[in-house]
Amino acid sequence: MITMKTKLFLLFTLAIGLSVSNVNAQTLRGKSRHEQQRIKQGVKSGELTKGEAVLLAKQQRNIRKDIRFAKTNNGSIGPVERRHIKKEQRMASRNIYRLKHNNRDRS
Repeated sequence: MITMKTKLFLLFTLAIGLSVSNVNAQTLRGKSRHEQQRIKQGVKSGELTKGEAVLLAKQQRNIRKDIRFAKTNNGSIGPVERRHIKKEQRMASRNIYRLKHNNRDRS
C-alpha cells in the first residue's frame, strides 16, 4: 500500500524532472537568441566588421543546425549532444567577445 507521503514525493520528483528538462531546452534556444542580439548590436555600434559578422552568423547557424539534428532522433537532446552544443555555444560567445573587442572598426 502506497502512503500519501510516497505519492506526493513521486509526484514532486516527476514534476521537477520534467521542469528541468524543459528549462534546459529553453536555455539552448535562449542562448542562441542572445548571441544573435549581441552580433546585431556589434554591427550596429561598429564594433564588428562585415566579415566578422558573417563569420559569427555562420557559427550561430551551425549551432542551430546541430540543435535541430540532435532533436531528430527522438525529439529531445541527449546529455552527450547537449554537452557538445553547450561547448559550441561557449566558443561562439568567446568569439563574439574577442571580435567585438579587437579594436577593428567597421569602415
